[in-house]
Amino acid sequence: MDTIALVEKYPSADERVIADQIARGGGGPAAVAAVALARLGIRTAIVGTIGKDSDALEILNIFQREGVNTSGIAISDDPTAGSVIVAARENSTRAINTRQPVTQAPLTSSAKSLISQAQWLHCDHVGITRLEEMEVIRGKGPKISFDAGYGVEKFDSSLVDLFVPTDRMIALRHPGLSLEAGVTLDANSANNICVATRGPDGSVAYSAAAGYVSAPGFAVDVLSTLGAGDVFHGALLAQIIQARSLRDALLRANAVAAISCLGLDGQSAIPHTDELNSFLEANA
Repeated sequence: MDTIALVEKYPSADERVIADQIARGGGGPAAVAAVALARLGIRTAIVGTIGKDSDALEILNIFQREGVNTSGIAISDDPTAGSVIVAARENSTRAINTRQPVTQAPLTSSAKSLISQAQWLHCDHVGITRLEEMEVIRGKGPKISFDAGYGVEKFDSSLVDLFVPTDRMIALRHPGLSLEAGVTLDANSANNICVATRGPDGSVAYSAAAGYVSAPGFAVDVLSTLGAGDVFHGALLAQIIQARSLRDALLRANAVAAISCLGLDGQSAIPHTDELNSFLEANA
C-alpha cells in the first residue's frame, strides 16, 4: 500500500513543504501488473501474503473493484508491506521509504488450485523464488513470466518463458555486447522470449519466431513514473496472451506504461483497452 506525496522540491532537514497532491494506491510489482492485466481484459488472480490490518482491507477492496481474484491471498500476522514516497517535480525523482514485505505465508489450497489452472504465472522477485513451492517448472503447468527489473545479473533465464529485464540489466549480464546482441543471446540460449525495457525510449525484444524487434516509447505529460515498469510487464503479458505480434505487444505495452504516468500512484491511470486504442489512434 503506497502513500505518495507530490512536491515541487524535496524538503531539507526539519523543513516542511506543501504537497501539491497526496495519493494512496496499491503498489508492488505483481499487484500493479495484476491490475494492468485485468483492465486489459485478462482474467486475473493474485497469490501472495497480506497482514491483518487496515492496509490489507484497502488492498483487497482495490482488487475486488478491479476484478482481480483474491482467493489465493494468504493472511499473515505481520504488517502489510507498503511505502511512503515523495515525488519531486524539481528533478523528476522520487524518494521511497519502504516497510519490507511480510514473511510469505505457505500457499493456500486455493492458491495452488489457481496456479494449476493458470495459462501464465507472472512473478516478481518474491514470486520467482517460490516456484518450487508452487510446484511450477517451465514446460509443466503454466508458462512463466518474470519481471526481472533488478538483481538478475546471474539469473538463469531458461527457468522462464518470458524474461523481461531492463537494458541496464542486459548490459550487466553481457558486458561488452550491444543491447541487441545481449537480448538475442539471452533468448536463444534459453529458448524463450527476452524483452528489455528502455524507460522513455521504449523496449526491444527477441524471439525465435519474430527475430529482433523494437518499439518506441510515447511522450506524455508525466506526473509520476511510479510503477510504470510494473504496468509495462502486465500490459506486455496481456498482449502476448491475446496473441499479438511481438512488436505490436511491445508498442501497446509501451503505450499503457506511458499513460499510467499521467497518475501519481502506480495504478489509477492504467488504461482499459478502449482507452489504449484511442491513445494509439491519436498517436499513430
